[in-house]
Amino acid sequence: MVNTYAGHRQRLRQRFLASGAPGLPEAELLELLLTYAIPRQDVAPLAHRLLERFGSLPDVLAASHKELLDVHGIGEQAAVLIRVAAQLANRAQAQREPAADVVEHPALLEIEPELGSLFDQTREPEKFQMRTFTNDLSAAALEYLPQIVNFGDIGEFQVFLEQNLPYNSLTSRKRYARNLISRYYPNESVHTLLTTFLSYKPALDTLRPVLFYETARAEPTVQLVAEDVIWPAVPVGHVNRARLRERLEAIFPQVSKATIRRMLYSLFNVYTTLNDARANEEVLRFQIHRGTFEAFLYVLTAEFPQPGMYRFEELEEGPMRHWLLWDREWMHQQLYNLRDLGILSKVSQIDTLRQFTLPYDRRTALCRYFEHPERGNLALREQPEGGSEV
Repeated sequence: MVNTYAGHRQRLRQRFLASGAPGLPEAELLELLLTYAIPRQDVAPLAHRLLERFGSLPDVLAASHKELLDVHGIGEQAAVLIRVAAQLANRAQAQREPAADVVEHPALLEIEPELGSLFDQTREPEKFQMRTFTNDLSAAALEYLPQIVNFGDIGEFQVFLEQNLPYNSLTSRKRYARNLISRYYPNESVHTLLTTFLSYKPALDTLRPVLFYETARAEPTVQLVAEDVIWPAVPVGHVNRARLRERLEAIFPQVSKATIRRMLYSLFNVYTTLNDARANEEVLRFQIHRGTFEAFLYVLTAEFPQPGMYRFEELEEGPMRHWLLWDREWMHQQLYNLRDLGILSKVSQIDTLRQFTLPYDRRTALCRYFEHPERGNLALREQPEGGSEV
């Protein structure tokens, strides 16, 4: 049987080749894409159906795999092709655009005052700025950030990144090099405690949570999602992409759907790469878990950088729980390990009074552990089995 649509498809391709994407209406562009997944069928009605369902071509590309399959006439091959096209568009856009947008929020804190610490005030007191989070750079940070110990100057390290980051374009390598440095070395000095920590060559299972913590400290959007979306969902153990998208759209009403897509991708990726989460296209899954002793030490000294006596509640209500999702009983055990190693001078739990005493500043505490001559032979207390209740 002769394919009655072959001539139409050929003419559609020829018009595209003659004029390019800007010369074709959205419906015909989408129709042309669908011809490569659905043979011997008039796909123009399906293209119009997709546009009616989602509103525009960018919104079709922003649709999830499941949402596409819910449209009558879209099968697995067509859905995958649309998602591939969307990913290619996202990656191309990510290489062209800055990694972070700064969005002004007039009087936002009057609505949500608990977010105050996440915003930087601008010159106008009633307005605040918050960066979007559109490039997590987790894999690049894991692979290349430890190399900073080989450089005595941030400029030299930046040149190294520009030459070695895995992006084809020099412009992209330069941009992402600047992004990594501004996130993890905002003061543009290599002589930081993060560098000291990296000089001891931490294992990957230790480096990941440390970099997640540093990422969250540098990126208000990651803090917001951790505190406002992920932590409240710990009892159910997952967050749907739609729920996270809804929250981001409420916080960033000015940004485009393409930027929201990139934020969703980056947030899913930073959690799965650095914070022990799992994900498919629709759901991010996470749970309370144990970390490593050295990661605990690093974050503890970052949260409590000065000598003093601190309450357990300060530990339990801070980033160790709300960002890193570390098990409460496991954290308590690490306090006793630190006391046994002489880094904490006292840990006490008497009725409702639970405190620990840190006699050293951050640098001294870290050095006392990492420069301990018997560090490799020190035996830590056995970790408790199971997890604590939320």
